[in-house]
Parts: sequence; C-alpha cells; structure tokens
Amino acid sequence: MNFTLSHSFVIRRSSFVLAAALAAAAANAAVPEVTSVTMAQSAQTREVTITYTMDNAPAVVTLDIQTNATVNGETVWTSIGGEHIWNATGDVWKKVGSSGTFNGSITWLPYKSWTDEEGNGFTVDGTTYKARARLTAWPLDNPPDYMVLDITEAGAPGLQRYYESPDFLPGGLLANEDYRKTKLVMRKIMADGVTWTMGSTSAETLRYTGDAREAVHQVTLSDNYYIGVFPMTMKQVVSVWTSKYGAFQEAADWEMRPVERICYNEIRHNSGTGDNSSYHYPADPAEISFLGRLRTRTGLPFDLPTEAQWEFACRAGHGPGEWNDGSPMLGTKADANLNRLARCLNNPSSNNNKNLADYTTLASVGGTAVVGSYEPNSWGLYDMLGNVWEWCLDCYATDITGLNGAINTSGSTRSVRGGNWRFEADWCRPAARNDYDPSNRSVTSAIVGFRVACPVDVP
Repeated sequence: MNFTLSHSFVIRRSSFVLAAALAAAAANAAVPEVTSVTMAQSAQTREVTITYTMDNAPAVVTLDIQTNATVNGETVWTSIGGEHIWNATGDVWKKVGSSGTFNGSITWLPYKSWTDEEGNGFTVDGTTYKARARLTAWPLDNPPDYMVLDITEAGAPGLQRYYESPDFLPGGLLANEDYRKTKLVMRKIMADGVTWTMGSTSAETLRYTGDAREAVHQVTLSDNYYIGVFPMTMKQVVSVWTSKYGAFQEAADWEMRPVERICYNEIRHNSGTGDNSSYHYPADPAEISFLGRLRTRTGLPFDLPTEAQWEFACRAGHGPGEWNDGSPMLGTKADANLNRLARCLNNPSSNNNKNLADYTTLASVGGTAVVGSYEPNSWGLYDMLGNVWEWCLDCYATDITGLNGAINTSGSTRSVRGGNWRFEADWCRPAARNDYDPSNRSVTSAIVGFRVACPVDVP
C-alpha cells in the first residue's frame, strides 16, 4: 500500500537568486515556481516517488529531503544531507520542461543511502522520523552552483547535471575519482556587477616590482560564469582528445595529476603547436582544438578564463595581502599559510624538487600533485595556486590597469596565472602574472596547464 504526504512548499533561494528573480519579474519574465509537491513510498519496495507541478517552465530543478529533529524541545525540519539524496533520478538535477506548466516525477531509493543503525532504509513516514521533499526551480540564467558534465564519448549536449553544493554530487567530490578523470565539475562564480581590487599592494612584500604587471586597479565584471573546480587533468584531456600529455605519464597516479606540456594553441587553435589567427579571440576555438572538441561534445561554449575571471575566482572574495582562504601572507618564500593550499617549491608537505632529474624518476612525491590534494579556496576551487601555471584567454600586456577586466586582444604571448610546483610563494600569489609563447609546451619544465570556464546560462 502506498501512502502520500503533502506539504506546503517554500522555495529556497539565496539572496542572489532572489535578486535575479525580481529582476526577471520586473522585465515581465515569468519566474519558474514549483507547487503541488507530493511524496509517496511503497511499503513493499521502499521506493519513494515524488511528484510536482512547475509553472513557467523550463527551469533547472533540484531536490532536498528534510527530516524532523528535536531542538530545545521543539520539532524542526532539517536536511538529511546531499550525500543521502544523490541517487534520486527522474525530473531532477537538470533542465526540465519546455514551456508553460510541467508535471514532474522523481524516484528516490532511501535504503541505498539513508539508513539507520541496522543498515535499513528509513521510511519517510516512520514512527519517530518522518521526511518531506523540498524542491527548487532555478531560472535558466541563474542555475545551481555546481554543474557536472560527462566529457567521455558517452557525453552529449543537454546531459549536464546541476547541484546546489558538492555534497549532492553522486559519490562525493573527492571520493568519486570520476570527477577528476571522466567528468568535469564546474563552480558558479557570481561576478556580475561586483567591483573588486585586481593586482597587489605594497602589503605584499614578495610582490613583483620590476614593472607594472601587478599594478592595483579596480575591476567590475559584467557576467557570472562557471569555472572548473579543478585544473584539467591528464585523464580528462585523454577523455576528450585521446592524446596523452604530461611529464609524469608513467606515475601510478598520472590520471589525476594536472595536464601540462600542452600549449595554448593546442587548447584553442588546432591539434598542433602552430598559431592560426582565424581562431584568435573573439572568434570561437577551432573545431579540431581541445576546446572545440569539448564544445561539440557538451554543447556548451567552453573557453579559457580571462585574466580577470581567473583572479576574481582565485581570490574568492579576499583582497591583496591574503591567500585565497583568507589567511594572511607571511612575506616569506616558504610561507606556512600557503602549505595547505598549494603545491609549491619548499612546501614541506609536497617534498618538491626542482632538479630536472626528478622528471626521469617520476616518483609520486615529486613534481605535480594529484589535483585536490590541498585545501580549496573559500569558494571551493582547488589548485588555483601552485601545481601548474594556468593559461588564460588574454594576450599578455605588462600594464592592464586601463582594461577594467576586459580581455586584452593585442600581443604575441599569452598570460598564465597561479604559479607552479617549481616556484616558491612569491610567484604563487593570486596577483602573480607571467607570459608564455602560445606555441610553448614547456617541455623542459612541465609547469603550464589550464582549467576551463563557460557562461552560466542553460541552453
């Protein structure tokens, strides 16, 4: 016998989602809304079926399950945690509906993930603990914070999935190695209209003072965007392009190390190191390039992040003189506060060695580190500092103070950011900038890789 739970539904939105909804309403745009939520569980199979109606489709729909708890003698509803809900399937975690009213259905198997002390799945209307479904409809121009894509040959346009936090990712962000091998996890960065300080101040005693490359200036970005939670790994590049790049290909953990020895031109222009001006920004990447193939496979306009996008995401809301978790820079080339964030030279936990002989031994303790080995910044992004330099979309210019965050399209070299495993703390700061020839694979140094970015709009 099935039973049905009905409850009043309150859409949860963070302040920026509410602001987006109000702006859309002001422009006479219909805001998606979920109503008529029901939840039923089979007494025989314990399978839970959730149904809902959504007005003003399409939208991205996410799910949370709440259970009752007693706090100070009062009953409150609290989330059971994304790690217990990941196996929900159906009209959830994705764009649903086409237009008008949409009737959705979700299946959840609590016995696979939400179990009691005996290992039995909880019932949603138990004697002590009950459960209720809470759904959120996200406008297509402001989807959830995390997007996940299959980038193997099994991937295809429209198959991306969306989650409110990394806790909801099936298997867990770091526990499930697929997210660093065959899938791509992207983090939404709310940057539209935010004014912030780019560059470094004299408070950073290790700042580069040879020219104006780190000059302080105010930047206001005009768009929100997704950026990779990790730099691209060797296995992810193989998954898209079949070619295997990197100095540490024989290491046991090669698949999840950041790709390096790959040049800007291979990423954006063609399958080799040669340049092709037909594919210079703002033109789209060539179809044969890595980004071109990634775009074809996913249907999304991936590109390299701009310098301003990269630094804004790297800083994670922290200013000059601070590492990207908010800890202060200590002004030493072996900064202890950087140790937990970055693979860098003289970091005692990484046991680095910049001697080129290290490349031939391929010891797992030498060279680059598996991405995600260190702590993330305050926005959940890993390896923004150290490990490998990361290519940016911009042509390099020493002084970028007049651009206000716009992409620099003039110059023969390209910008790289973040420092690398062979550099000390002075070159692994958020404001540190360098340039490389776009055809340079850095074969003798193995220090330049990349991560990808894309707009937030759901196609």
